[in-house]
Amino acid sequence: MEKATAIEKTLFILNEFTKRPYSYTAKELSERLGFSKPTVHRILNVLEEFRYIRRTYNGEYTIGYKTYQVGMIYANHTDVFLEIRRIIDEAARKTGEQVGYAVLEGTDVVSVYESQTQDSRIRYIAGAVYPINAGCYGKVLMAFSHSIDELRQIIPSLELKKVSPGAILDPNALLNEYEKIIERGYADSTDEYLDGTVGLGVPVFHSDGSIHGCISLGAIKSKYFDENKEKYIKELFAAAKKIGPFLL
Repeated sequence: MEKATAIEKTLFILNEFTKRPYSYTAKELSERLGFSKPTVHRILNVLEEFRYIRRTYNGEYTIGYKTYQVGMIYANHTDVFLEIRRIIDEAARKTGEQVGYAVLEGTDVVSVYESQTQDSRIRYIAGAVYPINAGCYGKVLMAFSHSIDELRQIIPSLELKKVSPGAILDPNALLNEYEKIIERGYADSTDEYLDGTVGLGVPVFHSDGSIHGCISLGAIKSKYFDENKEKYIKELFAAAKKIGPFLL
């Protein structure tokens, strides 16, 4: 990547801060990206000056408040962000589980909002990008964004990431999973994104029938979840129905 332009190098560096552990030294960024250390330092100095990154107490670099501003502008321009947040929080209170909302940008699954009041062992992060082959967000959004014929063309060209033991890595198995989701109207998952967790996801549609996003519930695997699964599905569909009328 050393042949990348200055702008491309800047964006590569910014993108690294979206990955754990979310803070790095200049040396670590240089090693991760293959850029010379002076180049990394020069870019970091500019990003720090414009408040897109900041230094931590131990001298590492991490995300600055300007990136938060940009992110919130994106969120607030995602149709009716405040209504989505209100309805998601209501679903989280009713189910007692982690609930969130994601949209599809190309083949990137972007979390727009996550409730933060539930089990601390599950902590999905707003703004994170999730895979299309693991967990309910990606499966629902892909299943309802394309026809089956389109999915047959798209899936072979995509990288299917093994983010957890249950992630679907076989293209044919993934296509079959999409077909099942379309047929029953929702997705479920077990150990697909985080080992030891389960999930449910339902689509949210515009008035013209096109998909806008996905509401998903995540929980720790347990008998309690199994006993309440049908109730959770009903709550998610109810939340999706409430969001629909607000969409442009």
